[in-house]
Amino acid sequence: MTEKFYQYVLYAVLGTTILFSLFLVAADNIAPFTTQASMHRTIATIAPETSGVIEKVLVTNGQRVHAGETLFNLDDQSYRLKVQQAKAELAQAEQTFLANQQQLSASKQTLLQRQEQLANAEAKLKRNRALYQKGLTTTQTVEDSQLNVNVAKSAQLAAQAEVLRIQAQLADNDSNAAIQLAKAKLAGAELDEQHTHIIAQTDGVVTNLQLQSGSYISQGTTALLLVNESDAWLSADFNEKGIRHLTDGNPVYIAFDAIPGEVFRGHIASQERAIRDIDNSNGQLVDVVNDTRWVREQQKIRVRIQLDNQDSHSVDQLISGARASVSVQNGSTIIDTISLVWMHVVALFRYIY
Repeated sequence: MTEKFYQYVLYAVLGTTILFSLFLVAADNIAPFTTQASMHRTIATIAPETSGVIEKVLVTNGQRVHAGETLFNLDDQSYRLKVQQAKAELAQAEQTFLANQQQLSASKQTLLQRQEQLANAEAKLKRNRALYQKGLTTTQTVEDSQLNVNVAKSAQLAAQAEVLRIQAQLADNDSNAAIQLAKAKLAGAELDEQHTHIIAQTDGVVTNLQLQSGSYISQGTTALLLVNESDAWLSADFNEKGIRHLTDGNPVYIAFDAIPGEVFRGHIASQERAIRDIDNSNGQLVDVVNDTRWVREQQKIRVRIQLDNQDSHSVDQLISGARASVSVQNGSTIIDTISLVWMHVVALFRYIY
């Protein structure tokens, strides 16, 4: 009886082993399976938009922060001076604009005077010509009157040119070029001063914090990273033979290395439609390399997988980069059952390795 029992157990183990072996051999075609999957979370790279000396670091590594919180400050003394300088230049531009307006008013008055002088000179010339025809004045007097008219016309034209010159320099206060330039410089200086306070633009957990007060940091240099733990997905690489099953929306089973014994569910969110060709990265002629292997390595296809239960407490504890195994469901009850059992085996195996 005991021998029969052990015989049945042996047959069961062998049968199960053969069944799973056949399943794994055919998996790429019926239910793609991979151990090359890892979790990713949205990561915000924090870099200052201005350069300066770090004055104070207000967060610690691993701290959870919210959008709007200040992460660290730069010494803003030089930037405050630039703001004061820009304000002074704006005030100077506005004063120059007002002075030019007053100059325009004076030039218009001068133009009126020149117009009256021209009118008076023309009237005097007319009178002298009438007197000359009657023999009551000399030719010299008429010529002097004509000269006075010409001089008055020149003076009027000069006054008109001066008015037009000042009008060309002046526009209304909102569109004057000098004032607008000064305003733009002031806005830029104020913006640089604001950028000395580095503020979180999103919620997240501080990671890779290596800042030290007193250190100089350049504009655009990565200072720290913010990991958004509310948004997680997996990148999984499958053999290309299973491409017909790697379509958007197909459900999958997931077993994380860090969570032994548990199988999670998800679905394919998208598929990468191209991979980088290292032999033709710049669009140049490729250098063809002959493969000497009888069975060459298969091409991989990367897909993005969305977790259906990422609010789980276990998933929340996973770090970005956590490794996982993934099996795509086939749609057949028998195959999906085998796939689920296999994934449970993989998950249980993680207790050992």
